Amino acid sequence: MTVQLRGVLTALATPFAADGSLDVARLRAVVDRSIDGGVHGVVACGSTGEFTALSSDERRIVVETVVDQAAGRVPVIAQTGATSTAEAIRLSRHAQSAGAAVIMPVAPYYEPLSLDETLTYLRAVAGSVDIPVMLYNLPVATGVDLHPDTVGALAREVENIRYIKNTTIDMAQSAQLIHDHGDVISTFVGWDSLLLSALAEGAAGVMAGTANVVPSELVAVYDAVSAGDLEGARKTWAQIYPLIEAIMAQPFIAAVKAGLAAVGFPVGAPRPPVAALDPAAAARIAQLAKTTMEATVGTTTSTTAVRRVRAGGILQDADLPPGRHFIDGVFRPGASGESIDVVDPSSGTTIAQVAEGTVEDTDSAVAAAYAAKDAWGRLTPKERSELLHQVADRVAENADLLARLESANTGKPSAVAQDDVAQTIDTFRFMAGALRAPTSAAAGRYAEDHLSVILREPLGVIGVVTPWNYPLLMAAWKMAPILAAGNTLVIKPSEQTPLTTLKFAELVADILPPGVLNVVTGYGPVVGTRLAEHPDITMIALTGSVRSGRAVARAAAESLKRVHLELGGKAPVVVFPDADLAAAATALRAAGYWNSGQECGAACRVLVHESVAEEFTRLLVDEVATMVVGEPGAGADVEIGPLTSKAHFDRVTGYLKRAEAEGIRAAIGGGALPGDGYFVAPTVLVDVPDGAECAREEIFGPVVTVETFTDEDEVIARANSVPYGLSASVWTKDAQRSHDVAAKLDAGTVWVNAHLVLANEVPWGGFKGSGYGRDLSIYALDDYSRTKHVMHNVGR
Repeated sequence: MTVQLRGVLTALATPFAADGSLDVARLRAVVDRSIDGGVHGVVACGSTGEFTALSSDERRIVVETVVDQAAGRVPVIAQTGATSTAEAIRLSRHAQSAGAAVIMPVAPYYEPLSLDETLTYLRAVAGSVDIPVMLYNLPVATGVDLHPDTVGALAREVENIRYIKNTTIDMAQSAQLIHDHGDVISTFVGWDSLLLSALAEGAAGVMAGTANVVPSELVAVYDAVSAGDLEGARKTWAQIYPLIEAIMAQPFIAAVKAGLAAVGFPVGAPRPPVAALDPAAAARIAQLAKTTMEATVGTTTSTTAVRRVRAGGILQDADLPPGRHFIDGVFRPGASGESIDVVDPSSGTTIAQVAEGTVEDTDSAVAAAYAAKDAWGRLTPKERSELLHQVADRVAENADLLARLESANTGKPSAVAQDDVAQTIDTFRFMAGALRAPTSAAAGRYAEDHLSVILREPLGVIGVVTPWNYPLLMAAWKMAPILAAGNTLVIKPSEQTPLTTLKFAELVADILPPGVLNVVTGYGPVVGTRLAEHPDITMIALTGSVRSGRAVARAAAESLKRVHLELGGKAPVVVFPDADLAAAATALRAAGYWNSGQECGAACRVLVHESVAEEFTRLLVDEVATMVVGEPGAGADVEIGPLTSKAHFDRVTGYLKRAEAEGIRAAIGGGALPGDGYFVAPTVLVDVPDGAECAREEIFGPVVTVETFTDEDEVIARANSVPYGLSASVWTKDAQRSHDVAAKLDAGTVWVNAHLVLANEVPWGGFKGSGYGRDLSIYALDDYSRTKHVMHNVGR
């Protein structure tokens, strides 16, 4: 019996869907909310789990789900009391086989038992399993109050009875258990409002239904007492006690569910026969829950947990691509023999090595692309289209592999990586179709006796430099239109995230003719600079930082080659008083934090009218508070992964530290998360003054800033005041205002009542410091081709 329970244990609320059925997906989220809040254990089918309202089959599903979702992160206690001894034994044995660490039988109270009958029942259930047992003293329901001496004697008699949940308001009884029988049984109080008293008395902890609502706050009390900081414990306790007292004074399960709904985490209504809640009591609990969250919201960073993947990870060695350059249709070693480590950002460990490219390697790749350009450019649109459709098919066939590889290399949650792969497929399919329907001015006689014909021609060899945040998708955004327009290319992926670009080259090597696609891995100042300078490169296309864009443009200027730049942004989100605030907050949950905020179009700078700023901020914080942080592969519901590199992690946390020093408050988050990897808590910065560094510069992390404004002209001027101009959004129900303000915002894409919604049919690109040129749509095909006018004298 290796388990040793301690601390705060959450008696999990059981979520029900609108039709009254068990909501398993939401149950998994409930487990994660508690664990992310720092609790030390979770209880399946406890009193808050409404075991009286669940069938035995449903209870088995709940236990299996909770054990699976907890995944060994904390112990799981299964409440296995039943209407008969035989059923309690069956449920207990099932819980043990499912992986529960402890069972907790409560004596049947449908037909009240005597003390002797209760002890016989407990002995039988405890004897049916090999794992530890927690007694559940619930005299208000069972009619039997287990005296401390009786509990001590039973624990000495039955070896695996190790814990008791003492649900009575008699603190003297719990104190007697702790002091007289602490050598054989550990006491957890089951009356939440006794937590501080019980911990001060020496209790092992609390089994608390209110830990569903305020898990991190209860843990903070426990941690402070454990550290001897009684003053700190009392301070936190004073903040949360009114809410706990209000919940304990009402029908408990309904009250806990009302509290959860108030903090933005609804789990449905209780099932009969569980008592309902008076509307006035529900309103009071909701108000206290909101007040408590506002009072303690700045303390959540230290208790947010990073969900870790189970042993084995998400990759196998066979999934990795060759760590060499891909030149002229084959993988070749680098000329220098040097290599670059590719690091897993979830752990900081090396997962692969790739060749460190040189000028010589780059020249070889350009030579191969140059040799292949004429034959590729002469293919008919139909022939190129069919090959690009084959490329899309090959990516689709290997979608899972590419998504896992992208997640392992970048730290992306699986949902983000899967979306990247899906968009990659769609990008190739769109360009495969668009290349067969080019747009040009119609042939015609624009001068007397002369027929003008407008031709679209390939540029030749194009150099491509892609970023570390979307290595596969940004490569597709460049490769698909470049190849569709009849060009060949040499691409340099980021040295930090090159794996999916190399794997893509490996997968399509038998589809594209040799030399059409070439990949050289290495550092920007060497490989990227050589691509920008090379005389046989006719255009350089880069997605990256402003600094990288300037360097490429300077190098390209010497040979007057064309330049295509997408350089990031600082998207303003303008929220007017008439906006649907809840919809805006929900949209920013994705648009502000997608890919851990490492997104050039992220909704990272909110400008909200002062009259609704408080309400909007609360809604946004409520959304962010329930976000799941974790490694790739730690669950389909993980929304926030690590930042992609240690250098970028240091950059983002540096912004947060300077913001704090400037008096800017983190309403939630605000710093790094403990443990391995480069994790930063999803953050909302408030009290942000106009012109603050965090509101002007691209932080490029899971950070959203909130500023206020007073009138329309002011907010337009402030929205346009940053050096970027990639994207923006306007939130209002006023149609005239939406058209007018969108036209005045200096950004390449402006959404109205939405943000970060993209489609291959429409262009993507920015103004000002965000660069020039357009990705996606037929405009990208225009960018990667040249216009030739051929005029025929047809006079006779």
